Amino acid sequence: MRISLKWLQELVELKLSPEELAETLTLAGFEVEDIEDRRTWAAGVVVGKVLERQPHPNADKLSVCQVDIGTGETLNIVCGASNVRADIYVPVATIGTYLPNIDLKIKPAKLRGVPSQGMICSLKELGLPSDVDGIHIFPQENLALGTDVRPLLGLDDVILDVTATANRADALSMVGIAREVTALTGAKLTLPEPSEVPISQGAFHLTLKIADTQACPAYIGTVIDQVKIAPSPDWLQQRLRAAGVRPINNIVDITNYVMLEWGQPLHAFDANRLQSVAESDNLAIGVRFANAGETLKTLDGQIRTLSTQNLLITAHNKPIALAGVMGGEESEVHDGTQNLVLEAALFDSVAIRRSSRSVGLRSESSGRYERGVNRAELEVATRRALSLISKLSGGIIVHQEVADSRPERSTWSRSIELRLDRVNQVLGPIDLGEQTGEVQSEDVERILTALGCQVTPIDEKRWTVCVPPYRYRDLEREIDLIEEIARLYGYDRFCDTLPEKAEAGYLPVEQELVRKLRALLRAEGLTELMHYSLVKPG
Repeated sequence: MRISLKWLQELVELKLSPEELAETLTLAGFEVEDIEDRRTWAAGVVVGKVLERQPHPNADKLSVCQVDIGTGETLNIVCGASNVRADIYVPVATIGTYLPNIDLKIKPAKLRGVPSQGMICSLKELGLPSDVDGIHIFPQENLALGTDVRPLLGLDDVILDVTATANRADALSMVGIAREVTALTGAKLTLPEPSEVPISQGAFHLTLKIADTQACPAYIGTVIDQVKIAPSPDWLQQRLRAAGVRPINNIVDITNYVMLEWGQPLHAFDANRLQSVAESDNLAIGVRFANAGETLKTLDGQIRTLSTQNLLITAHNKPIALAGVMGGEESEVHDGTQNLVLEAALFDSVAIRRSSRSVGLRSESSGRYERGVNRAELEVATRRALSLISKLSGGIIVHQEVADSRPERSTWSRSIELRLDRVNQVLGPIDLGEQTGEVQSEDVERILTALGCQVTPIDEKRWTVCVPPYRYRDLEREIDLIEEIARLYGYDRFCDTLPEKAEAGYLPVEQELVRKLRALLRAEGLTELMHYSLVKPG
């Protein structure tokens, strides 16, 4: 997962440098594959305003621009972009600026006989993806000329590409990584606390029908009216791009954003298209396994022939999505969407894995469901998404239906007895320089509390440890807790004990004679039969 440190710093009071954080995570069992320092991509690029644009006297496809970057003198810049014009704010690479993504250092130049004192940049030249063919034009007005463009473009950031082990489903979210960093460093954790969004009364009616509650223990369907589809605000687009996700529109971007933040996949359906598919104004959303031979056209444009291994979302029993994997094209959100049905659900990891493999399709959602989604934060993620949809699209929540077959909340965690003697027996002595020591009771309590566990002493050397729901899947036994203690205490702080030199073994004289005799007889051409020892005589 790609971790934006700028985003992470909103969740954790982080004081480590990117390199120090990468080393800390690596020593704790995470693999940091890359440190992408975006701050170097546009160092020396500033905000400029094109005051005047004239055609180049010697080239039809070039323009000569007068650009103000706030220094008191205008720059003469030759530009080849077709979308350059007067009275726009643009990123300007000044003389001496190095652009690493195109390996170019800006120098004074003459282009077809006209001097050029810099370069007006496109997003691609600054290392960012763009659908626009030409220079980047800032949508904001009255920007301060000469200021650094990096905060405006989300380039004042460092990205860590982190790979977590398969058992750490919680690490596939910003909140999960923030919790881990807090446990490792002791930094203060501040998680988003979405408030309840009021539900207005609407005419839209929604019912839920879950055919297999083991495959879908919980499903929340929320109807939202009067949404306005538009591009997402810059901050949201920048965070998605930093995570490697392409922005699409405000609704789809919000579902992706909440998935990245909380690890809970969501999906938005166009409610009117659902009614069209279902041929009914009153929607009945269902979850069931497919019948062999059913087909569904997914969002990637592929028509997929389904089997009984595929878990489906249906509208009046007609397939509209591969549950937990990908939505259907018929019900996707588009520019004309006005009403939504937002899906937030828990799906069985085994069912999603089988479904995904059977059609050869894997997605960000299926990857999270396969590892296991935290069932305790389904409602939190839903509130977060609804709050953002209300704020960024003007949508009004008019109806919500919940189907919940989860067991009692008390079973969402587990209690494990932990013994200090067993901790030290497994981990061995601690290297204290000239002497050795052992893990102490206060170390155990501090580490496990930092992980979010509730630690209740039984006596001086034993505890009952209650595991938080987001670590329910990988902390199952005492040895798992001991592993966490070693990980957070620091593997490098324990003594390296090499095996003692062992004496070579030997066979008794009688066995040596028997082996030599058998070898001699085989060499003379005899056949040796070796019978199974557990066969009845005769």
